[in-house]
Amino acid sequence: MTKITTKNLPHKPGCYLYKDKSGQVIYVGKAKDLQKRISQYFQKRELDPKTKLLVKNIADVEFITTNNEVEALLLEQSLIHQYQPKYNIDLRGDIRYAYIKVTDERFPRLITARKLDKHARFYGPYTEGSARRMILKTLGDIFKIRTCNQLPKKVCLQYHIGRCSGPCQGFITEADYLANIKNAERLLKGETRAIIADLSKRMTSASARQQYELAKSYRDQITAVKLIEERQKIDVPKNFDQDVLNWLIVGNKIYFQLFNIDKGVITSRHKFTFGYYPGVVEEFINQYYSINFIPREIIIPNKLEEQDLIVRYLQETKAKKFTMSYMPRVDLTVPQKGEKAELLNLVKDNLEITLGLEPGILDLRQNLGLAVMPKVIEFFDVSTLQGSYNVGAMIQMVSGRFNKNEYRKFKIRWKETQDDFAMMFEIVLRRYYRLVKEKKNFPEGTTECCFESFGRIKTRSQYMLLGEKGRGNLSTAQGKSIEAGSEAAGD
Repeated sequence: MTKITTKNLPHKPGCYLYKDKSGQVIYVGKAKDLQKRISQYFQKRELDPKTKLLVKNIADVEFITTNNEVEALLLEQSLIHQYQPKYNIDLRGDIRYAYIKVTDERFPRLITARKLDKHARFYGPYTEGSARRMILKTLGDIFKIRTCNQLPKKVCLQYHIGRCSGPCQGFITEADYLANIKNAERLLKGETRAIIADLSKRMTSASARQQYELAKSYRDQITAVKLIEERQKIDVPKNFDQDVLNWLIVGNKIYFQLFNIDKGVITSRHKFTFGYYPGVVEEFINQYYSINFIPREIIIPNKLEEQDLIVRYLQETKAKKFTMSYMPRVDLTVPQKGEKAELLNLVKDNLEITLGLEPGILDLRQNLGLAVMPKVIEFFDVSTLQGSYNVGAMIQMVSGRFNKNEYRKFKIRWKETQDDFAMMFEIVLRRYYRLVKEKKNFPEGTTECCFESFGRIKTRSQYMLLGEKGRGNLSTAQGKSIEAGSEAAGD
């Protein structure tokens, strides 16, 4: 077994792929916290024989972060189907997600099913059992759908408590019952606006006729429909495929990462690294899709130069590959918000983690106009209670991770009245003077900061400090850090 370093793995949900010496994927798993889950395999504790054999053959680990556990579940299933890892079969067996089935009967029922067949209609899959049960219960409450396996000879308790319309005794016509089933299916498809509009119209009409109990039932149905719209956790399949492409430029390198999405589910990921030069993104897209499948939509973070020309090229290439007699549709989408923008952020987070960066650190560098990547960031703040009990605090981040060993608290000694500038002056000077005095690690070179406006910083070192409460305090902090840095440098 090769020693796997888990310290730098992210505390995020996602999937992990264990590989053997030949690079073949031998196990795929999901995790709520990737670092904690992967670390469990390599702790000194008793493992079952099958897991011991797995750990013995692990040579490398790869991971993909997701936004939540539900996405991790779906991604795990896709990766297992893609790689067919042998240890997944031994350790986990086959996983089948549950669907809601509309039975093929005179008076249909809504039930849970894990196998699909041609004699019924299915909705799902549902990755959360609690959500699926809630949906079934809510649909039953709204549309009074029967739950009995066979129609009884007389109405049962469900009818008497108002949860069944009583088709067994003819208390509802077959046509009306099938209309309720149709509305239930419309809800499962997410077609809620028309249903809510219809129910609202009926509620208003019943209220005008002073049928307040009936109006109340319609109001409750509207509430339930809205609830099911919010809580439904179906992976609604899209009728087309997508690729999500994002990239990062670090130094003279550009790093690409591309997620393939098959009808709404992430199925695979690809990574590429090239030397950066103007036009490399356009060239990569043209070359990649000249030899790979071209989906209906490609999601990218920025609009490209000559984007219309690239779209035309992709359309013609796709038509030629599949000998189409018409020009197929291919979209290059640059989303600003919504689900597609979240997918782009997910790909970017995975890129940054792959490069050993905490997600968002590159955005921080760009937004603050920093010349180099901030490696160590220290944050200062002061607090007072109406001029008394004056205190200060400092926290530190190293490579995007909080370093609690370097957290510091300060009792303000030099000023008894409330003076934020003087207090910031004191804690910054004490912090860096002590580093100098005790000859501890100091920033590489002298920290040179320029606070152009409220909190905007430029620095030429990998060490950055942030103060609070506006330009005055920031300038004070900057001055004290330079004083301490100059002393450390022997100036």
